[in-house]
Amino acid sequence: MLKKINDHRSNGAFAKVAESQPAASVVVRPEERPISQESMIEKVWSCIEDKDAGVIGLYGLGGVGKTTLLTQINNKFSTTPNDYDVIIWAPVSKHSDVGKIQDRIGGNIGFSDAFWKSKSVDEKAVDIYGVL
Repeated sequence: MLKKINDHRSNGAFAKVAESQPAASVVVRPEERPISQESMIEKVWSCIEDKDAGVIGLYGLGGVGKTTLLTQINNKFSTTPNDYDVIIWAPVSKHSDVGKIQDRIGGNIGFSDAFWKSKSVDEKAVDIYGVL
């Protein structure tokens, strides 16, 4: 039996035995279904589909439904055909730490090892930009 195993090992190509599972392109988030946001969802979705729109800004007072709207948009990516490879949920507030936001984005695009986390904010920005 050991001879057979040694024969298989010497004849086989075992440089890579297994691969990591690819990350889900969209992580579906739990959502509330408030009434009367459908028109706003469609308005934002049309901006997403517009190839000339580079940035979409959502703003308003606290509690008006910005996060709820974005949750619904995020989840719509999982059920609606689109041209995006990955959707990244990265909450940002007034007092957010840029490095932590970069770590979250980096984790979604394959940068999560200790070496990457030890890089400066500028180096992380270059890496993220290179992938996106």
